[in-house]
Amino acid sequence: MTKPEGNSGTLTALWAAAVRRDPEATAVSERQRRVGYGELDEISNCVARLLVERGPSRSEESLGRVGIWLNKSVEAIAAIYAVLRSGAAYVPIDPTGPPRRAAAVLSDCAASWLITTPERAESLRACAPELMERVSVLCVGAEWEEALTEYAGAERVYVPTSPDDVAYILYTSGSTGTPKGVVLTHANARAFVDWAAGELELTAADVLSSHAPLHFDLSILDVFGAVACGGSVALVPDSWTGLGAGLVRFVREQDVSVWYSVPSALRRMADAAGGGELADTRLRVVAFAGEEYPVRHLRALRDVVPASSVLYNLYGPTETNVCTFHRLGPEDLAADAPAAPPIGRPCPYATELVIEATGELCIGGASVMRGYWNDPAKTDASVIQTERGSFYRTGDIVRRRDDGCLLYVGRKDTMVKVKGHRIELGEIEAVLELRPEVAEAVCVVAPDEAGTARIVAFVTAARGGGPDERALRRHTREYLPTYMVPEKIEVVSSLAYTSTGKVDRRSLMAAAGS
Repeated sequence: MTKPEGNSGTLTALWAAAVRRDPEATAVSERQRRVGYGELDEISNCVARLLVERGPSRSEESLGRVGIWLNKSVEAIAAIYAVLRSGAAYVPIDPTGPPRRAAAVLSDCAASWLITTPERAESLRACAPELMERVSVLCVGAEWEEALTEYAGAERVYVPTSPDDVAYILYTSGSTGTPKGVVLTHANARAFVDWAAGELELTAADVLSSHAPLHFDLSILDVFGAVACGGSVALVPDSWTGLGAGLVRFVREQDVSVWYSVPSALRRMADAAGGGELADTRLRVVAFAGEEYPVRHLRALRDVVPASSVLYNLYGPTETNVCTFHRLGPEDLAADAPAAPPIGRPCPYATELVIEATGELCIGGASVMRGYWNDPAKTDASVIQTERGSFYRTGDIVRRRDDGCLLYVGRKDTMVKVKGHRIELGEIEAVLELRPEVAEAVCVVAPDEAGTARIVAFVTAARGGGPDERALRRHTREYLPTYMVPEKIEVVSSLAYTSTGKVDRRSLMAAAGS
C-alpha cells in the first residue's frame, strides 16, 4: 500500500518517521510491559490489514470512523495507529461509560468498526442489537491474537491520507444531554503536536506520562508528542489516576520526565509528595490544563518537584486543543500574585479575538476543529465571522493585562443569577480556598424546597485541617457581599470526578438539591 512519506503533515507520517528513526526504542510502557516502535508498528499493521480487508466498507475509499472502546493499554495505542494507517478516523469511547452511551456515540458517527473487549461487545449486543448488526467488531483477546498471527510480516498498510482528512472525533457532553462529536483533522492535531515538541524541547530520552483517558483531548500530547520526538509514553494504570501516592510512585518507577494532566491530579500528587518523593526524579516539565490552578496550590507543587523543572499552564477547549500557553515564572507564585496564573498568549498557530476588554475569548487558526459531527447548525452557532476570518467562540471570559497576557475570568455558562445578582462561582471558590484548612472548594447553584436558587459550597479538608461551616461563613463575609455567601457549606471527605479528571459538578448539584 501507499507509503506515508508523501503525507508529511499527517499523524501517520509522524508515526512512520519514529519507526524508521529507531525501531528498538521503547514506544509504550504499561506497568511492567514495554513495547518498542518496531513491535508496535507490527501490531498496528496487522490490525490495520484486518480492518481494510474485512471491513463492511472495504468497497469504499475509506473505512470512515472506527470506535475504540478500551481501557488505556498497549492494545489501545496500537488500535489508534491501526485506524489512522487504514485511512479512517478513530473515535475513542469513555471506558467508564455505560453501554447505552457507547451505543449512542457509535450510532451517531456511523462507525464501520468497533475495537473493544468481548464483555463490552456483549453489553452492546444486549442494549443495541440493531447497531451491532451493521458494525464489524474486533475483540481484544483471541480474535486480536489471531489477527496478529494471520497478518504477521504483511506488507505495510498506509492508506493515503491528507492533512485535511479527519484523524479523530472526540465526544463531549452536550447541553441537551446528547454527546456531541468534535471533529479534528490531522492538520489540527499536528499544529499542536509539532509546536509542543519544540516548545517543551521533547527528545528521544523523554518519557511522557499518559494520565488523561484517550477520549479526553489532553491525551493528544501524551500519545503523539512522544512519537514526535521518538520518546516513550508511559500509561498510568486506570486504578491509579485518582491516587496521589500512586501517581508519585508512577513517576518514580517509570522515570517520567514530562507530566501533563488536570490540576486536580497534580494537587493530589503534591499533597502525597510532601516527604520529597518527587524532588530527585527526572521531571523537567510539569504541564496542566482543563481547570484553574489556584496559586496557593501551585506553590505547594513548586515546593515538591525538582527545582530545575518548568511549569506550564496550557489552555484550550476540545474544539481548539491547546491554543494559549504560559510558562510560569517566580512572579506567578509571589505573595501578591493573582489567585491563578494567566492562560498566557496564543500559540504560534492560533489567533485570538477578545470581545471587548473583558469578554469572551474567540480562537482561530490551524488547531480549530472542522466542526461538530453531523451538526452544521451547532457548528455555525459556535463560530463568528470577522474581517480577520472565522473564530470559534470558547464561552470563556478573559481579561487582557497591560502586557497583553490573557487572564481567565470564568465561563459564560457559569455566570449564574441568584436573587437578581449575576455571580461568578469561581470567585466564591477562590475565597473559600484562602482558608488553610480547606483543600478544595466547589460551588453550585441548586433550588431549595421552595424552588428558589441558592448557592451551595462543598469543601474538603486540607491535611490536618477541620473546616467548620460557621467559621467558613464568617470568612466569606469578610471578602464577599452578602448575596454571594453560600447558604450552605458542606464538608465532604472527597469530591466526585468525571472520567476526564475534572470535578463532577452535575453530581454535586444533585446532592445539593437532595
